[in-house]
Amino acid sequence: METVQDHINLGTAFAMSKNYAQAIKEFEKALAINPEDAEVYGHLGNAHLGKGDYQKAAGFFEKALKINPVNVSVIMKLGRLYSNMGKPEKALEEFLRAAEINPADLTLKHALGDIYVKLEKYQEAEKEYRAILEKEPANVEVIFKTGYVYETQKKFNEAADQYLQILKINARWPGINSMLGNLYRHMKDYEKAIEHYDKAIKLNPKEAGVAYNLGVLYYEKGNYERALEELTRAKDNKFKNPDIYSLTAEILSKLGKKDEAMQEYKTAAGMGGGDAESHKAMGFIYFEEGNLDEAVKEYALALKEKKDDGSIYEALGHIHYKKIDYVKAKESFEKAVGFGRESGDVYYKLGNIAMKENNIQKAKECWEKSLKLSPENDIVKKNLKLLSGGA
Repeated sequence: METVQDHINLGTAFAMSKNYAQAIKEFEKALAINPEDAEVYGHLGNAHLGKGDYQKAAGFFEKALKINPVNVSVIMKLGRLYSNMGKPEKALEEFLRAAEINPADLTLKHALGDIYVKLEKYQEAEKEYRAILEKEPANVEVIFKTGYVYETQKKFNEAADQYLQILKINARWPGINSMLGNLYRHMKDYEKAIEHYDKAIKLNPKEAGVAYNLGVLYYEKGNYERALEELTRAKDNKFKNPDIYSLTAEILSKLGKKDEAMQEYKTAAGMGGGDAESHKAMGFIYFEEGNLDEAVKEYALALKEKKDDGSIYEALGHIHYKKIDYVKAKESFEKAVGFGRESGDVYYKLGNIAMKENNIQKAKECWEKSLKLSPENDIVKKNLKLLSGGA
């Protein structure tokens, strides 16, 4: 006569070979012999999980726990299952139940940290991850997740400390230099941002997104030749969207390469960037031709499509500045900066406007920011020297 264990053994063998239908039949036979066997319900949950039937799997795990409510392994499986089903609150309930039974389990703390992140309860997540790191200080995965928790809360210094710790353990950990570059860029520490982007590029020369970020940073610093070099590298590695062509066009324009800039803008407009890119392209063309009023109209139309595009506000600022409408120029430049569009040229002109307003302190602040982004600007150096009483 076959026993419950015989059917469990057969079912387990079928499950190991991914024959879940036969496995389920064997486990059901075992259940017919003993309907109160928690182990069999757990096996049925695993088999349905293997089939991808999450709802049935959850039902069997729940039945197993009604019979044996302190089986931490099944509780953890049910918690992870709820998490995968998009039910993080129910997952948290299960993990907390497991924590009452086995509070020191590091795997459980890891699961709790992850589910708290899903629920955006970052302080609780940090607490769980920190508890793991007290026991396993070199656990790179948990260090990374702790950094992510800080980054999500905009605690960029703390996040950077975690990511730097990872590099000490494994200097080739994928993506960390790129993430550090992004962090330092948020913190406006452009030299460190460039340092880590450069390291990321050396580890993976085809990392197009990093090359694009480097291009943007060099543009903001006024190093247009290097910016073009990085943007070209990004395009060569298939980083192709309207923004990269628009930025390339702006740089070429600043370098006096009008025809090449025009071609880049046309490429941007033809890439499905929408009406905004077309209007930006036309605005650029009108600006280059000296038709400033038409340029303003085109950029205004572009803003209707992309209200948070800092490059449009910057372009409008330059146009109004050229038209000697300093009130509108200042307003546009400040909006550009508000959307993260900072460059040495923008702060230089904001400083000039501040001087016209007799706001010497503001002019000094703007020129100092300009010099930080464009250290080679001799005019700004001279202006700051004059403000400080130098000859």
